[in-house]
Amino acid sequence: MKILELLRTPPPVHAFTAAEGQLLYGRLGGRRDALARIERAPLERDWFRLGPVGLLQVDRQALAAALAALVRQIEKAPKDASFVAPNAWVRSVVIDAEELPRQRDEADDVVRWRLKKLLPCRPEDVRLDYIPGGSHGRMLVVLALDRPLAVVEETFAASGIHLGRIEPAALALTALLPPSATPILLAAVEDLSLALVVLAEGKPVLLRNKPLPADPERAERFIVRELGRTLAHAREQEGLAGPVDVWVAAGDTARVAEVERWADAQTGVRVNTLAVGTGRVPVAAGVQDVRLWSLLGTAWAGAS
Repeated sequence: MKILELLRTPPPVHAFTAAEGQLLYGRLGGRRDALARIERAPLERDWFRLGPVGLLQVDRQALAAALAALVRQIEKAPKDASFVAPNAWVRSVVIDAEELPRQRDEADDVVRWRLKKLLPCRPEDVRLDYIPGGSHGRMLVVLALDRPLAVVEETFAASGIHLGRIEPAALALTALLPPSATPILLAAVEDLSLALVVLAEGKPVLLRNKPLPADPERAERFIVRELGRTLAHAREQEGLAGPVDVWVAAGDTARVAEVERWADAQTGVRVNTLAVGTGRVPVAAGVQDVRLWSLLGTAWAGAS
């Protein structure tokens, strides 16, 4: 599994993503800079369960039924594809990254050993990914239980589809951000969830996932509170100094306006609204823009 974008070759042009009630498919066009096609199929809302380490259990039959319906719509199953996972499927941990072995296998063993006291399960039972060499001797580790992810892969494989990469939606969105020497705080807002990613020198150094209150006004207050907490934590623990660019990926303009009001009271914080541009994703009623953007991001990342 490649949770973080570490590949140098272009990823597949095909990508899938899922949430509580939908399985979505997206395909890049010939220029690889826009989704030329999307399709969707209904998916039982209780098809997966969460636990202390993110994804705990998958209803294989429910996923297989939705995937079969989707493959019928696209006429032919792609051989290779990426999968954008709901942010709640993964957990993240920041650990001391100093003096890791250069060999990846040996480094993985060291990282798992350091996770022993931090996880409610055996480190051997998780898949993980990370980018060594973060500043201040710290490193973001993103992980999930191996078995339920294997069930997802096996279900797709039974339809002839090889999932070459699985990554959470928030990290897929980072591929759509412009290169910047300024630290970035990305807020990905869906109806009932908030994901926050801090990037320094282009690398993710902090990832947080939070459920949102159902009440819109409470949700807006919650978002700005978590933005403030995350920014303060990143400045203290990751040594972020000076200006920070906040990028908001949200389909609700009221929530963007609330973030802008919050930023006005901060020092050195500039708010930008993530928008992929006209024509880069098809219009799809009943599908949140953020979800479509993540499909674009995971397929477009690394593309020339």
